[in-house]
Amino acid sequence: MWSGDGDIPLYLRVAHGNEVESTMFGKLMADFQKQRQIDALFVADAALYTEDNLQMIVSFRWVSRVTGTLTAAK
Repeated sequence: MWSGDGDIPLYLRVAHGNEVESTMFGKLMADFQKQRQIDALFVADAALYTEDNLQMIVSFRWVSRVTGTLTAAK
């Protein structure tokens, strides 16, 4: 994760090669928020949009592109 004002790195977690990003987005955002405790706007790609992730980040400010092929998006 990095800042929006100069792309300053704020948080990094190296993943295992077989780890699926859609299963990790919510956890990463929660870990970052717990460590930094700042009012952040999280921007993520469509991998964020899973039921489990959305339940983990219910109190966060976030924006994501949702793939039009998802049943929930239709």
